[in-house]
Amino acid sequence: MQKNPKQNELTRSAKLNADGSQKSSGNIVKKLFSSVPTALIFSALTIGSLLVSCQNSYSQNNKKEVMQNNQEQKDGILKPIELYIEAGRKGDGNIANPAFASTATMSWSENGVLKSVPIQALFDGFSAAEPMEASYKITTLDVESDVAIVRIESQFGPDKYADMFTLVKDGNNWKIISKIYHVIK
Repeated sequence: MQKNPKQNELTRSAKLNADGSQKSSGNIVKKLFSSVPTALIFSALTIGSLLVSCQNSYSQNNKKEVMQNNQEQKDGILKPIELYIEAGRKGDGNIANPAFASTATMSWSENGVLKSVPIQALFDGFSAAEPMEASYKITTLDVESDVAIVRIESQFGPDKYADMFTLVKDGNNWKIISKIYHVIK
């Protein structure tokens, strides 16, 4: 029985040394690529390098555009949150009114029981209160196209809250459609 001389040569060149390393893996590579013209290999490498270079340039320009759009989007989403905080700071529910959709609700759990009211209750509460120190810190801002979820930790006077808002883009403006909160003790 006669073996294929090429196969026998490849098998011999791939034999292992005593330490487990290959004796001449370079010979295998030479034999595999000897039939491919050198110009073709260089052409493929050059084209590949150009494609990667073009893609990197596109990615960098695209990232700048996305970052700018993301900042504009973030500013638009935070505008209603700022109005909400400002209404509490000044004790004037009318300031928060444009931040919310007319059908917005406010919900919370009280002694394990769900409470949910039209957002007008929030406006009335702000207007009934005295002006006070108010601040907030964003803990989550998640956006998908024209909807967003924002979680903040807010403080109105001595009271601290975990506030969660869902927002929807209405034309060029973002509107809060629901506010849920938890009192932080």
